[in-house]
Amino acid sequence: MAAATNSIALLSCKVPSTPICYSFMKPALRPSIIALKNPSRVLKGSSFLVPGPKPSIINPVKSTFVRSSTTLQPIRAAISVGEKLPEATLAYFDKEGEIQTIKVSELTKGKKVVLLAVPGAFTPTCSQKHLPGFVEKADELKAKGVDTIACVSVNDAFVMRAWGQDLNVGDNVLLLADGNLEFTKALGVTLDLSDKPAGLGVRSRRYALLAEDGVVKVLNLEEGGAFTVSSADEILKAL
Repeated sequence: MAAATNSIALLSCKVPSTPICYSFMKPALRPSIIALKNPSRVLKGSSFLVPGPKPSIINPVKSTFVRSSTTLQPIRAAISVGEKLPEATLAYFDKEGEIQTIKVSELTKGKKVVLLAVPGAFTPTCSQKHLPGFVEKADELKAKGVDTIACVSVNDAFVMRAWGQDLNVGDNVLLLADGNLEFTKALGVTLDLSDKPAGLGVRSRRYALLAEDGVVKVLNLEEGGAFTVSSADEILKAL
């Protein structure tokens, strides 16, 4: 068995109260699925490998996985319509040029807020289409009851300020830095671009959402960095 395990790709998942582990290997060595009768005696995350016939699925749970260089890792589901925005602290520069921080709860309390997120400041689609579209439509959005339009990116506040100055954003859109990925991770919308030559690392998926008093009413979440459903026009249609 020890020699055979070199070619095994092991994947673990859970169903209510019962850890289930299964593996895939050469047909002669395929393990069976084990449903533990007393899961409380087993440490969470443990994996068990037993020789047996081709696996059959017991109470399967639908999961989403992302492949890293060696393993399959679960992706946390993104926030959904009807849920409260998670708490996080974001940074920005005020009109006096002083760096400030604001909590998501402060930003959204009692307000109708549009939040858009981009994979990166100064990147082509973000700079040529996504953010400029919200700057251009800011008056229309506010005429329909939007109190604040804010753009979040996994950049530092200095980069966000320079980006805003470069695009003449002014007071139309508040540019918020999520440099430590605190908000992006809490939303479940991280985007791993580590394999790209630009050296972007882990960023945010592109999206635009409408929140009322911190509760998500509209969520237009893109696949990766695509730009198809998260424009200002799409938010206007939803208002």
